Amino acid sequence: MDKVIKVINLLKIAIIFAFGLFSTAGYSLSSDWAISEKSKVRLISPMTASNNNKLILALEYELEDEWKTYWKSPGGGGFPQKIIWNNSSNVNDIKILWPEPIEFEILGLKSIGYKDKVIFPLIVDLEDNQKQTNLNLNINYLVCKDVCIPGSADIFLNIPSGDGEYTDYFFEIEKVLSTTLNNNIDFTPISNFSFKAIENNNSVIFDIEISTNSFFDDPKIFIHTPFGLPVVEPINNYSLDFQKLNTSLYYSADQFNEKKFPIEIFFYDNNHSFKVEKSVEIENVDKNISTNTSLIYLLLISLLGGFILNLMPCVFPVLSLKLLSVINTEDKKIKSSFFITVLGIISSFLILGVFFAILKQINISISWGMQFQEPYFLMFILIIISMFFLNTLGLFQINLPSFLSSSKILNSGNNFYTKNFFNGFFATLLATPCSAPYLGTAVTAAFTQSTTYLFLIFCFMGIGMSLPYLIIAFFPGLISFLPRSGKWMIYFKYFLSILLFITIVWLLSILNNYFNYFFIVTFTVLLILISAILKFRIYQIPLIISLIIIFFLTPYLNSFQKINEENYKSNNWLDFNSKIIPEIIANNEIVFLDITADWCITCKFNKINVLNSKTVSDFFDSQEVTLIKADWTQPNEKINKFLKKYNKFGIPFNAFYSSKFPEGIVMNEILTEKQIFETYNKVK
Repeated sequence: MDKVIKVINLLKIAIIFAFGLFSTAGYSLSSDWAISEKSKVRLISPMTASNNNKLILALEYELEDEWKTYWKSPGGGGFPQKIIWNNSSNVNDIKILWPEPIEFEILGLKSIGYKDKVIFPLIVDLEDNQKQTNLNLNINYLVCKDVCIPGSADIFLNIPSGDGEYTDYFFEIEKVLSTTLNNNIDFTPISNFSFKAIENNNSVIFDIEISTNSFFDDPKIFIHTPFGLPVVEPINNYSLDFQKLNTSLYYSADQFNEKKFPIEIFFYDNNHSFKVEKSVEIENVDKNISTNTSLIYLLLISLLGGFILNLMPCVFPVLSLKLLSVINTEDKKIKSSFFITVLGIISSFLILGVFFAILKQINISISWGMQFQEPYFLMFILIIISMFFLNTLGLFQINLPSFLSSSKILNSGNNFYTKNFFNGFFATLLATPCSAPYLGTAVTAAFTQSTTYLFLIFCFMGIGMSLPYLIIAFFPGLISFLPRSGKWMIYFKYFLSILLFITIVWLLSILNNYFNYFFIVTFTVLLILISAILKFRIYQIPLIISLIIIFFLTPYLNSFQKINEENYKSNNWLDFNSKIIPEIIANNEIVFLDITADWCITCKFNKINVLNSKTVSDFFDSQEVTLIKADWTQPNEKINKFLKKYNKFGIPFNAFYSSKFPEGIVMNEILTEKQIFETYNKVK
């Protein structure tokens, strides 16, 4: 309904504007510019005359570059414009409509307002629509950049009574009016809206819950109260389908001098815009029983997802080798070994948290698994996995050089601490491409919420992944349930070596997106040479380091570079980079989008188990579904921006699109044939 009304309004404006283009005379009705330092303001009218009881006018501000003025609740510092109209005639009241503002920072304070040019519609309530209206306005406002300068304007404009003509300002004013919020939430896709204010532990929390029949896309919420509240960072939590939003805003209790007060909530995103006005009374909640259930839910999801990672094919060999290494070891040694591995896992998650927090602060786009889009990171992991592989084959044991192993810190002659710490560290790095189905909600929250949330979520991921190690550390006797050392260990290590070899092949297949087959041949020769050096113990450390350095220099050689080829050779799948979904669904076609990557294990599972199955393939063919595939193996800004539109920070991403659902219906990370059929029936 909201979209239909907007379309009708735009058509009306377009027709009037087109009529204006072909008319022989142009009309304008405005006051003179009132010029102040760094700004100027005037009053403009969409009509040359009016006989309505309510008159629509607008204040037009023009600010110099980078100068700002303020919204009705400006936040930290500043004040909104004030209009004094007492000397006007035929006027009962004047109401300002506030366009969508932006957030900015001036003099270290977060504020809300406008920059460059802004138009504020005015609704003027007339005493008598048969009389001329004489407007005499005194306006006081503030503009700021590095300093703040007050502005003052005296504006005069006379509006005759009667049938008027459209002026040159009509289109601009109507355009602003069409986007200015109204109170009728029924004309939006919103199905539920609730608001409550809670006082707890010297804080007042605004808790907002909203449901939509569409989906939320980059929401912004602005609050207006009588108290002049500061700008705070909202804590947003979404449902898996992004159709439910819970937002919490925290304020200090001493900022409220009344328990009951009026409030205006302004909501904007790419699919919604509305305003809600209501009277609110602050509720008191017992601080001893009050909990942030949404945060607890996210932390539990993070804990469970981290634990499940141990069973993933990327990580399972590392855990298995760890268990094998402590068979026939005394309990005290087992405890130390596993606690140090736990420290390595949690430390690595926190380091990832720091890395992502820094990228977030400097406005670099972030996503889960993004390190697998960097060829040098892949090469580094490839070398580490290869060392594990050669270790399981019994070619060598990992020992530090003598000048390090002699350190008391490193356990008096061996690399006990370092080896166990990095065991956990590398397990975490290998886990990231396996984690999307289990950590998607938590990772999205971590990347969209405060830095505190980010570190809490990453910490609980680390604790979750550490749970098997912690259980063994606290109950080392559980190791006794494993068979004693014997021939079975050799065979099991060979089994693990097969898993590690498969991981090596998988990593090489990803690197094949960056380099040609000469690179793979070079790595194979490198691995054979390292194996021979370890087997025959020929100047081990110097030779191996030299070979690894040569390996990392290969990308600089042109002969190893991959020649650009078409991403998709299949006739069934179109390339996301060359197709525009809105243009396709405009022809009443149904689109299925698959965003995938060679390093995404879950994507491979979906492809083998569902998308490439005969049942689904035949279904897509019979229903003439347009299939589009986006390859995110390498960095791609278009795909990255597309995912951010849905607040997604990882893959797989699958969705159906149609003219009925142009925003799409996003599916679960792990696909099923039933889900494919049910979602198709919704969008067709």
